[in-house]
Amino acid sequence: MNLAIIKNIQSMHATPSVTITLPTNRTYPDNEKDAIRLKNLVNEAVNRLEQDYGKREAAAVAAGINRLADSVSHRYNLDGLVIFASADYTELFHLPFCLPERVTIADHFLTRDLVYALNRSPLYLLTVLSENGTRLFVGHKDALDEVEAYGFPFTLEEEIPEAAVNQDISHVRDQMITDQMREVGEALTEAQKQIPAPIVVVGVDRNIGHFKEGARNSSQVMLYINSGHNSDGTRELAQRIWPQIKDALAQARQKVIAELENAKSNNLFVGGLNEIWQAVTDGRAEVLVVEEDLHIPAEVSTDGREITELLAESAGGNGYQDIVDEIIEKTLATGGQVKFVDNGSLKTINPMRGMAVITRY
Repeated sequence: MNLAIIKNIQSMHATPSVTITLPTNRTYPDNEKDAIRLKNLVNEAVNRLEQDYGKREAAAVAAGINRLADSVSHRYNLDGLVIFASADYTELFHLPFCLPERVTIADHFLTRDLVYALNRSPLYLLTVLSENGTRLFVGHKDALDEVEAYGFPFTLEEEIPEAAVNQDISHVRDQMITDQMREVGEALTEAQKQIPAPIVVVGVDRNIGHFKEGARNSSQVMLYINSGHNSDGTRELAQRIWPQIKDALAQARQKVIAELENAKSNNLFVGGLNEIWQAVTDGRAEVLVVEEDLHIPAEVSTDGREITELLAESAGGNGYQDIVDEIIEKTLATGGQVKFVDNGSLKTINPMRGMAVITRY
């Protein structure tokens, strides 16, 4: 699941469109209970479909929901499961973050829980370097999910390097690996456009050296981990490296405050709610900094330029239960970065608001 997939699902409109979400468990015996909870939600969805639309109209969607639910192997659960089903589209996703237990039936799919989870969870892109194959994972705490896209996994072609008379074959092979690491770096750039998360690179010293030499974005890597554990299983690898990644994420959050102070000195700081909204709407937001659990119900003016805070129960019409998610989406859509900090971290630099923006100009 990434931003592009969510955007595609958001673009679909059909009546009825069913969204089922539930938290799940990774380990036995808790994951055995997930099957029962999923069945109960499926029954609820089918009953509501038949009541609201009639059995004949609901049949195709109900069949899709049941087919997806039956295909779930709960042995491989992560932290959340989502099912989307309409007459024209059915899909399920196992996700590395917790989702609420909910059935929604509307003329579109409910994606706000996914937007929230994707953007506010401490995700990272883990690249495992190996001469035999370079793999990409999306990490969420100590859980890894492999990504087979953007060119990953990369495999060094089994070809015998040809060297001139005065060349060392090992040097030629080193150059082949460096050239591939250039491709890996470019693929990571594409991955970051859809999964806006910091990069972590794991490998032995030799391969990290090739990456630093070949990849043009090597300086943007948050953390290099010199490790020979790249042959470990996914679960073992995640458990070994998570403590170092956790520390690096914490250090990165501290740097954000210094960036905001510097932006204030250079008149590139925006802290008012309306000023933030206008900056992200106009595409001027270079970096949006948000306290992790910040939620602001708000209403947008008819011209789309002003927002007014509301009580949560008042949100409706042009109102949003949480304008923060809208601000996050606008920032990402215009190429800005979103960085999260601990609750209360911005109290000194922006006492009235739990977020701030560093503008491009």
